[in-house]
Amino acid sequence: MADGAPVVERILRDRPPFHGDGRLRWDVSPGTLRLLARLAAAAERTLEVGCGVSTVVFAAAGTSHVAVSPVRREYERIEQYCAEIGVPTAGVDFREGFSDRVLPSLERDVDLALIDGAHAFPHPVVDFHYASRRLRPGGVLVLDDVPIPSVGAVYTFLRAEPRWQLVDLVDHRAAAFRLDGPLPEGDPWGEQRCNAGYPDYSFLPLPQRSRVELREWLARNSTISRARRRHPQLERLVPTLQRIFD
Repeated sequence: MADGAPVVERILRDRPPFHGDGRLRWDVSPGTLRLLARLAAAAERTLEVGCGVSTVVFAAAGTSHVAVSPVRREYERIEQYCAEIGVPTAGVDFREGFSDRVLPSLERDVDLALIDGAHAFPHPVVDFHYASRRLRPGGVLVLDDVPIPSVGAVYTFLRAEPRWQLVDLVDHRAAAFRLDGPLPEGDPWGEQRCNAGYPDYSFLPLPQRSRVELREWLARNSTISRARRRHPQLERLVPTLQRIFD
């Protein structure tokens, strides 16, 4: 596998436009390109949702790479640029199509995955679901555009889960996580830390007057007071009730 660092610097000098009508650049940040070059140098099989200058870096690294994007013309521009700078693309498998339709059909595991496709909700979540299922334990997932709330939802989940270890934050925009063990099967929602606050009824759209009345009723209700004295474990519900009525 080749050293991608010189290719990154060449990309930053050339600033090749691949997107839209051939004049637009929706690039990952320079720091993210350098991170991908380092990670790809130690990977054999890689996956990318989206395409662009990052695809050039994967090609330069010589990984067996899959890029998923619905725009064939962008693939053609990437291949043309790679030919101009002497980067072979024989190892790049361009999969034309929307990621929610292409990713479920992938059957191989990967060492490194980049999620940088459609950003409208729920695409980042869907892309994460399928890409994470193809990531081998010990592999790294790179999430771009974390400040966008639809992407940030995935980032928040990953930061909370012990199976996902944060290994790098780049340019206040991208995050890399290592998968430390196999993902669970089934629906273990109760084990996920993002669900640790259940039940939480603070989302209920109660008018302010109703909140005040219910709070006062709870404070005066003798049955609730006796139950709290007899069953101290009920005290752990008090913060939840306070969030509901405050």
